[in-house]
Amino acid sequence: MAQIKIGRPHSTYEAVVFIAIFTLIFMMTNIFMIDYQNIQSTIVSQDPFMILMLAAILAFLYKNARISLSPLRKMFLTLWGLYIGSLFLSMVVANHFVWTEALILLMVTAILFYRIPGRLIVYLIIGALISLPSLLLIGHTLNESGATLVLVFTAGLLLMPRTNRAMIFYMLPTFLVLNIITTSRTAIFTYLAIAFLQLAWINLYRTTETQRRWFLGIVTGGLAIILLIFGDSIYRFFVGYSTTGQGFNMNKFTSHRYELWATVWHNRQWFGEGHAYFNFTELIHAHNIFFDTLGRYGIIPLVLFILVLGAISLLATTKYTLGILLYFGAYIFIGLFEYNYLFMFVYFSPIVLLFIFMAYILTLREDMSDMNAAKSGK
Repeated sequence: MAQIKIGRPHSTYEAVVFIAIFTLIFMMTNIFMIDYQNIQSTIVSQDPFMILMLAAILAFLYKNARISLSPLRKMFLTLWGLYIGSLFLSMVVANHFVWTEALILLMVTAILFYRIPGRLIVYLIIGALISLPSLLLIGHTLNESGATLVLVFTAGLLLMPRTNRAMIFYMLPTFLVLNIITTSRTAIFTYLAIAFLQLAWINLYRTTETQRRWFLGIVTGGLAIILLIFGDSIYRFFVGYSTTGQGFNMNKFTSHRYELWATVWHNRQWFGEGHAYFNFTELIHAHNIFFDTLGRYGIIPLVLFILVLGAISLLATTKYTLGILLYFGAYIFIGLFEYNYLFMFVYFSPIVLLFIFMAYILTLREDMSDMNAAKSGK
């Protein structure tokens, strides 16, 4: 996807300090997520880490950015405010108010008021990338590790040169790590789809006819060889075991998530049932950001959540921000099968990047509006 013109961080004191801070927090939360050395028995949740991270970001913004109240930002903040207000109301109605959740939501809201400097995006992405090797400390595979790697990998594409060589050197080690730390079908499929889209953008958009033919030939031939040799294994990994003598089994295909989704949908309420909205046994949540929002917070917050994601994705639909749009797409797709929202013990760096990208999209839109106004002489 297209790169964003966010520049490169220089070897300044600011860059070193903030990259170090972000890397350390991301590493600690990765270690917590994989429960290294049974750390989850010592630390109850990741909320303190999220508060610390958001505080560091707000400190940076207070010093280096300014608050904006453009018409576009006001409209988005109104929608966001309705969403946050519905969450607060849900927590009160269902008697499951958690002050750390409320504080985090207010801190995120404060970030959305600022015009985000491009170098903050760079610091956060570099910190998230440097923290990825900590996922290798786990002694078994984990879906959450795979989803985290894929989303950070997607964010890292914003910093990569738009060349095949750079992509190869970036893709090979991350794909190797992905296969070591997870067997998640969602994570692997998403990674492959994102890598293909990025390579297609590099080789098909504004390139020579020869380069386009070479790319399409290599892709077609490569896929044919892979399917010929590994087709049966690939089918069994993604779909095969879900098919029985009675036909396709949706519950098996979704690794028994479908029953949970059906139960949550059947028990839906306007303002949810709180954190204990379902008596989970093997799965501790619905493995779906939309059904989890429905069960925990209710119908009204779910509708507003969908509107927030839809609005910010629509704002990201420009040729200058396709990389961030790709991140939003990966986030939503992974969210259909995994849980990568706020207040569980998983998915930390992807959520921080999500909120910063949301604020940055508003900033870019304002910059574009300012440029258009300058050109028109207004």
